[in-house]
Amino acid sequence: MKTNRNIKPLHNGKNRRTGRPSGARRTQKAAATANNPQAEEIRLAWVAAKTKAREEKESRRKDGPCCSTDSAKQATNLFLLKKLQATVCDRVWNNELGRWEGIMPRRFVRENAAHMSHFRDFARKQGYRSR
Repeated sequence: MKTNRNIKPLHNGKNRRTGRPSGARRTQKAAATANNPQAEEIRLAWVAAKTKAREEKESRRKDGPCCSTDSAKQATNLFLLKKLQATVCDRVWNNELGRWEGIMPRRFVRENAAHMSHFRDFARKQGYRSR
């Protein structure tokens, strides 16, 4: 049998003929270490800045009702309904009411999770439902 000497017998750590690993390739990686102490200092400063920014973002988060007054809730409900009508929704036939109902996409529910407590009831009256 003639062999082609131009093709390497080992490729990606495997023998081309048998398919077995050659053992010459390292499969386990060692823990990452910084080669340069200055680079490590820069990385630690970056991590500290990110941690501080995350804490500030958490402190700005409101703990309490999403909308303070009933008029604010109504305005938010109308705004979210307009936003929901602009998105493409799956539709399901409701046998009890005899009409099509839109299903709110999960991404819409996630984006507006703070207002879902009062918007779900409003959207249900408008012909939308959540999953």
